[in-house]
Amino acid sequence: MSESGEPASYDGSRRTGWAELGSGETVELARPIRRVGARILDAIIFGIFFVVLMIATTGIDDTFDSSGSGFGAVGSLLLGLVVGIGYEVSQVAIWGQTIGKRMAGIKVINAVHGGMPGWGKSFGRWAIPGLVALIPAVGPLLSLLCYVSLTWDRVYQGWHDKVASTLVIKT
Repeated sequence: MSESGEPASYDGSRRTGWAELGSGETVELARPIRRVGARILDAIIFGIFFVVLMIATTGIDDTFDSSGSGFGAVGSLLLGLVVGIGYEVSQVAIWGQTIGKRMAGIKVINAVHGGMPGWGKSFGRWAIPGLVALIPAVGPLLSLLCYVSLTWDRVYQGWHDKVASTLVIKT
């Protein structure tokens, strides 16, 4: 068994919707459409948290004021990083699910033993597409490719899943 969730008998071509963990346990993988649904739900929830925090820290007049007297681009970026880590990383590390993933019926697990991913893997999963998106000009495209890459992978792992050795399963 490799760390990426590929069973020892991996033939390289067939998608079955199932993966074998290092423990020998077989798990049902979350289909890409469920993962997209969870990501959309999480984006909506993240957006609400972000706007509420922006208003709470700067006031409603400064949050939507284009005169430059508000939080500023750097402050908004830093707040977005803190909210992203607080929202996604902490929930995945502790429960294996964000609110959106819970609503979509999917869960992130460690590809080797099937348990919770933990803080390091959760941060890695979040950081790959999240921080890559900050690269000028090509970042958003690379971030999108990170997520889209799961559609051509045998066990539906995006690049962020491969780096963190995680699988997303149906609950």
